[in-house]
Amino acid sequence: MSKDWPPPNIKPLTRIQVSDGMLINSARWQMAHEYHRIRQNIHYQSLNQPGIVSDLGVYAIEPPPEVAKQYRDRRWVKIQPGIAIDLFGNVIVVNEPISFRITSEAKQQPMTVYLTVRYVDPNQLQGTDSNSDFVTETFRIDERNSPPTDLEVEICRIQLTPGEVKISNPTDVFYPELNQLDLRYRQKARSRSQGIVRVGVVTDNNPNLQQQLKDFSYLLYAVESLYPALQGAEEIGQVSLQLDPEEETQKEFNYDLIYFQYKESRPLKAQQLASLKNYLNSGSVLFIEAAIKGTKIEDLIAVKKQLQEALGSLGSLEAADLQKFQEDISNELRAVNQELEKEIHQLSIAFEDFAKQLGTPLKAIDQFPQPHPLRTQPFLFSELPAIDHNPISVMVGGGIIIVIGNLLSACGLDSQYSVSRETIRTAQEMGINILHYAWRRRQITYEQLIIDN
Repeated sequence: MSKDWPPPNIKPLTRIQVSDGMLINSARWQMAHEYHRIRQNIHYQSLNQPGIVSDLGVYAIEPPPEVAKQYRDRRWVKIQPGIAIDLFGNVIVVNEPISFRITSEAKQQPMTVYLTVRYVDPNQLQGTDSNSDFVTETFRIDERNSPPTDLEVEICRIQLTPGEVKISNPTDVFYPELNQLDLRYRQKARSRSQGIVRVGVVTDNNPNLQQQLKDFSYLLYAVESLYPALQGAEEIGQVSLQLDPEEETQKEFNYDLIYFQYKESRPLKAQQLASLKNYLNSGSVLFIEAAIKGTKIEDLIAVKKQLQEALGSLGSLEAADLQKFQEDISNELRAVNQELEKEIHQLSIAFEDFAKQLGTPLKAIDQFPQPHPLRTQPFLFSELPAIDHNPISVMVGGGIIIVIGNLLSACGLDSQYSVSRETIRTAQEMGINILHYAWRRRQITYEQLIIDN
């Protein structure tokens, strides 16, 4: 997942208009070079995201021999030379190794310390030699007790314990312990994605909130490797529909996708429906899953799975017995499928009534004259994913996506690691199609609002 790196400011560039006989003084010379620097920074901001370009390694060291006795402890690290680029396109060059002492102290519980590097404009430094013909761009290493700002690039973090601290290199770089260097969160400079999708999960009457947040984390991390043109926002929002629409701030609507599970037995109140309408009007997509856990649909799916497994295990029987058992199981499977279709149809009718309350008619995804974007962008689906051996059902209406089936839970790992890799990957690809659809819809809606204004 990624931070929401802002684009460059919309501000016209000004350059010198050169003519014969023009007097070139220091101010004009400075302006001419500043123009090229600004253009370069805009180019980087537009097409790339900030981070470490190369090196800038960090490791624990013994205290340098030249430091005073009171500072000879195990709080020292060494930062290796390297290059980074910040949010505004400034190049940060650390040209020699730097020994650095971590001074922060945890009080009653562990605290996280961030080691960062940032660009320093030499023209803003006091004491710069104005008589020199050259000036070297420089940097600053900072130790912070809060996450890095937009001007900083993280090179390391450490979780310090109260009391005496002995900083060390991690025993396992993927699972650093307390007082061990943690380099897992360093951002690498790379191409900027086309967009960042922001997800919010409804918290009202939601006993499965933590699991849903975890499943979305798996899905948003998968976006980065499966479809790098899109990235998930760094934080998954938690949304309440209980707020009075007039009290909701603009920030509350800053989501491309709002997710919640809907149960017919728990109908939404008028105030909650009004909040959902506001999200739809702002361009957000409502991703609603049928909560089939503990329902007749879940029981029928389980029976269907057992019958399918039974059909596959008849190979050891005699020919006469085999045909009889196949007929019995096939008939029973056919009856289960019919009952399952009936239950799903009834649930679809309930969702259609729900969508009408939001002013949006629904269609099954197969009823569109052309392949729906959820089938084609960015991944192609001729058949919808099957979760627990049963294809999900999808209904769409403008900014509403209804999924009957446990799609989100199949995008991550469960506690028993029981979901197959093929199921996880297929569910993630459909999940990415939903995220892409939500991001694209809100993008177009926003652009139309800008034009109207």
